[in-house]
This record gives sequence, C-alpha cells and structure tokens, in this order.
Amino acid sequence: MKKLMILSAAALAIFLAMPQLAEATTIQNNITVTQDKAVKYQEITAASLPAAVTATLTKDYAGYAIDKVFQGDDGTFKVAVSKEAEKAVLFFSATGELIKAEK
Repeated sequence: MKKLMILSAAALAIFLAMPQLAEATTIQNNITVTQDKAVKYQEITAASLPAAVTATLTKDYAGYAIDKVFQGDDGTFKVAVSKEAEKAVLFFSATGELIKAEK
C-alpha cells in the first residue's frame, strides 16, 4: 500500500510539473536589421538619362514633364515629373526598371 501511495504521489508531482517545464522553455527570435546606405544624388540633364530609362518614361508616364533628373552614386536615377497639379518622384535602375514611385 505504501508503494502505491508513493507511486501515486510521484505521478501526481510529474503531472503537475510538466506544464511548468513547458512554459520554462526558451524561445529565441532571430531579428535581422538591415540599414540602407544613404544614396547621394547629383543633378544631371534629362539628355544624360540612359535610353532604357527614357523609354520607360515615355511609355509609362506619357504626358508628364520631366522637372529634374538626378543620378545616384549607386547607379540609380531619380526623376521628378509633373502633369498639371500631379507631381511624382520616380526611381529607376540603369536598365530602365522602375524601382519606386513617390507621389
């Protein structure tokens, strides 16, 4: 009878301890932080734009006037365009791919 009581007490102790052990496990979250390099832009003329950028502008932004053009030190191009009251700043790769458009 004593063995049965001790065995029951041990089983109860293990049963009650299991949820606490499960809560005590550590969780590790891997967080990756990336920092974008600040691109420095220098103003250039619209005629200096690569043909691929000019082709994308005429195809996708027909009717927009080119206000200012900048070339970044990373090879990207920043083009400020406007159409009546609507203005946008467009970022292009050297291959003419639109990277980002800010309105």
